[in-house]
Amino acid sequence: MSEKSVQFGSKINIYGTLTIPTMTEKKLPAVLIVPGSGPLNRDGNGKRKGQKLNLYNQLAHFLTEKGFVSLRYDKRGTGQSEESFIETGFWDLVEDAREAVDFLKQDQNVDPKKIFVLGHSEGCMLAAEISKENDLAGLMLVAGAAQSLAEALVYQREQSIQELKKLKGIKGKLLSLFNVAKKAEKQGQTFDQKVLNSKKDVIRFQGVKINAKWFREHFQTNVYQSLAEVDCPIFAVTGSKDLQATPERVYEIVKHTNVETEARIIEGMNHMLREQNEDYGILELKKAYKNVGEKPISKELLESLESWLMKHV
Repeated sequence: MSEKSVQFGSKINIYGTLTIPTMTEKKLPAVLIVPGSGPLNRDGNGKRKGQKLNLYNQLAHFLTEKGFVSLRYDKRGTGQSEESFIETGFWDLVEDAREAVDFLKQDQNVDPKKIFVLGHSEGCMLAAEISKENDLAGLMLVAGAAQSLAEALVYQREQSIQELKKLKGIKGKLLSLFNVAKKAEKQGQTFDQKVLNSKKDVIRFQGVKINAKWFREHFQTNVYQSLAEVDCPIFAVTGSKDLQATPERVYEIVKHTNVETEARIIEGMNHMLREQNEDYGILELKKAYKNVGEKPISKELLESLESWLMKHV
């Protein structure tokens, strides 16, 4: 395969990497990889320590080995891409992904009628919106289907509160004494209301800058209506050890779509698409994701993606 740095975008410059199978003269099917939440670059890595996830470069290389052109890109305000990440909203991200599809359609190596979108985490929500203005060959929704951001936050908070209540020893007694679990629950509700009532792109909550525009637009988006409007085949898959999206909700996607939809849970896979033997709680995410970028993506996930793609290409 060969890789080249590319730039697209009509309003701002978004930079990414196009990965192309070698030794071919015909136009090929393509996959656009749409990233999850957070300031992630084209490879799925952040600037902070412990954020080297190597998600999207591994996915891109696998897809290209199977004969697909792949495109991954730096989100606004990350890597080489322009603008401010913290001021970026949900609809800005949708616009960037649509521009990426347009770029693929015009590439000399790509069959414009065989473009697939693979959304990871937040990318699942974006993918449904991207499909509205594009004639896509299919959507792959990985680690986040049939759930809005608001619902995912509730799921994560509930897990955190239950884990706080179960803590034992001195730490557990102190948390109980100061009623930390109840305060955390109330704090989450206060945060949601402050974001919904805000008008600015960025606000402060307890002294920390928050990307309010992004939260607000997510909270106001009906993901289920978006899924109902998708007009191409869908493959939704998540892992049984995903702590950031509710695993069993993946099966509910069939209720909200009007197209051929397949859903699957992969046993032992976590939100970073790696096999995980341990049963970590959400308060142990740092431990669960330690050195995760050095591990290969779940073989079962890759095989299931390949099988579905070959069936629809």
